[in-house]
Amino acid sequence: MKLIQFHLSGFKSFAKQTTLEFPQPVTAIVGPNGSGKSNLAEAIRWVLGEQSMKILRGKRGEDLIFNGTPDTPRMGKAGVRLVFDNRDGKIPIDFEQVIFERKIFRDGTNEYYLNNSQVRLKDVVELLARMGLGETKHNIIGQGEVDRTLLAGARERREMLEEAIGLRVYQLKKAEAERRLEETSKNIIQAQALLKEISPHLRFLRLQAEKAENRTGLEQELRKTTIAWILSSKSAIERELAKTAGAHQNQELRLTTLSEEISAIKKDIAEAEEKLKQYKILQQGEKEISVWEQKRWELERELGRVEGKIEAGGAAKASVTHAERTIEISYVRKHLSTILDRLEEIQVIDDLDDVRERIEFLVSSIETVLGEIEEQARGESKAEVKIEAGAQLKQLHEKIQKELEGLHKKINDMRESLRDQTRAFTEIQEALRGYERAIREREEERGSIQSAIQRWLFEKERIAEREQEVIEEEGRQALSPGEFNAIVETPLASHSPDELTKKIEKLRIRLEEVGGIDPSVVKEYRDTKTRHEFLEKEIGDLERALRDLRLLIKELDETIERDFKNGFNKIKEEFNNYFRIIFGGGKGVLRYAELRNQNAESEDSDGNTEPEYGIEIEVDVPRKRVHSIAMLSGGERALTSIALLFAITAVNPPPFLVLDETDAALDEANSQKYAAILKELAKKTQLILITHNRETMKAAGVLYGVTMGSDGVSKLLSLKLDEAEAYTNR
Repeated sequence: MKLIQFHLSGFKSFAKQTTLEFPQPVTAIVGPNGSGKSNLAEAIRWVLGEQSMKILRGKRGEDLIFNGTPDTPRMGKAGVRLVFDNRDGKIPIDFEQVIFERKIFRDGTNEYYLNNSQVRLKDVVELLARMGLGETKHNIIGQGEVDRTLLAGARERREMLEEAIGLRVYQLKKAEAERRLEETSKNIIQAQALLKEISPHLRFLRLQAEKAENRTGLEQELRKTTIAWILSSKSAIERELAKTAGAHQNQELRLTTLSEEISAIKKDIAEAEEKLKQYKILQQGEKEISVWEQKRWELERELGRVEGKIEAGGAAKASVTHAERTIEISYVRKHLSTILDRLEEIQVIDDLDDVRERIEFLVSSIETVLGEIEEQARGESKAEVKIEAGAQLKQLHEKIQKELEGLHKKINDMRESLRDQTRAFTEIQEALRGYERAIREREEERGSIQSAIQRWLFEKERIAEREQEVIEEEGRQALSPGEFNAIVETPLASHSPDELTKKIEKLRIRLEEVGGIDPSVVKEYRDTKTRHEFLEKEIGDLERALRDLRLLIKELDETIERDFKNGFNKIKEEFNNYFRIIFGGGKGVLRYAELRNQNAESEDSDGNTEPEYGIEIEVDVPRKRVHSIAMLSGGERALTSIALLFAITAVNPPPFLVLDETDAALDEANSQKYAAILKELAKKTQLILITHNRETMKAAGVLYGVTMGSDGVSKLLSLKLDEAEAYTNR
């Protein structure tokens, strides 16, 4: 890694594009005072990120831009570019050439470029730190700064040595880690405060959200149940309508049949009643029979008397008592037989008036028989019986008997006719009673069917209301066919409408118990929960980062301390060697000492105070009793500073070293020693020397001359001394 080119444009006195190349390890820049030589060193310092305008000998950023002369207009911007050869890969980026460039504009805007890509100052500083070029710019010793290290405090010396050793990159990492540690601690406190603030509200929102989720679940279940109820109700309504429609059709047909049957039965009743009218004559026939019965009765009584007389005349000797008893018994038997027949006839007669007349006739006959029996009992037998002539009695007996036979026949014929008519009348009456019973049965059935039809109409109206209710519910739910298909495959589809209705009621009651939840509360809960989880995760990450940062800081401290001690010991040894070479003896000592000043104490990340250390310099100049650097002369301080500078460079060589008139205070003898040391040092690092010293010029391989004409613009002349020497020897 080495510097191969240096470009300036518009920087201070270099108005025009100026390029310096460094083909040799040592390059010297010479020129008269005021020609702008030091502007080159400041340009290098500036492009490497210098921010102090005091060090750059200006007040504002635009002071670095060529301000113009009467002959040359001013520039609008200034730019400086350094080109490094990185084929050895020591610069930690993947390019064979690494270009650092910085631009400044009249408005004070600064731009930083790395390989023509704009970057941040932070990126430049970090990369330079990895290259061993820190903020203190220990590799650039400006005009009058040769004893800067000696005059600096112990703490500043340590910082310079740390940067020279190459610890700046670790210090930047440590500073960044400490900054992040502080920010992380603040972030943890803020996150914990926020977490503590939102936790109670989150618990409240969680309860509300759980209610809302429960309500959402209940609403979804209610919707599914409602869809199942709609499907089940539709199926049940279709089944009921189909069932009732068939039953109603059968009932209508049966009702029509019953009406026809009732009309036919009524027609039969009318015909039967018409027939009954023809049997009214039965009452007259009964009366006629009664009359003929009376006559027959009288004839039988007369026949009995005649037979009695005939028997009395044929048995004159017989006992009167015996005769009377015989007449009485036969007479009574005959009349009782007649009375029994009449009683049998009465049993089949339905007409009460006819029955009453027959009963009166029987009572009269019984009274007659009883009267005759009593009359005979009172001694009718004591009267004298006149015996008529037998022939006359027989004739009378035959005549009465014939009349009686004829009367018997007539009565029997009338009775037979009356019995047939009575039987037919009874059959008609039985038929009428059957017709009336059939009408009653059919009327009852018709009434039952009509009631059933009324119930069907009511049920049909109820089903229609249910169907309308299902249609309205389906409209309210705004259902899609997909939802119906999804419910069909669930167990809910097998439930009856009544079961689903009960379930819907229970779900609605549960929804009322849950109450209404504002949807914004659920959204707020989700947002708050997400924020709470984020804060918890953030706190966990921050705490892990805090542990990692503390561990990193500890490791960096250990690395810095270890590398510093190693580097410090080497620099101390080299400083003593260079001091002895320059002064021709004596001793130069670097001592690592604790700073006693209480103000120098600092606090670590845990708040613990720890002592701070610095670098003390002690010298032993030959032939003098001088031990303190404050007692050295100006030349001795310069030589001591050069010895320290060369020691630092020898231990950890920077990519290049810029020395701006560091040899100004040296005499000729010391200048020769200085030049000899430069040649040795050039073997380890690239040297850019700004000088007026001839001995120093002799050590350079390339010599650039800077001059300024009447236009106030610095110009550059170059000469390769090896070529010039060869040309001179020719």
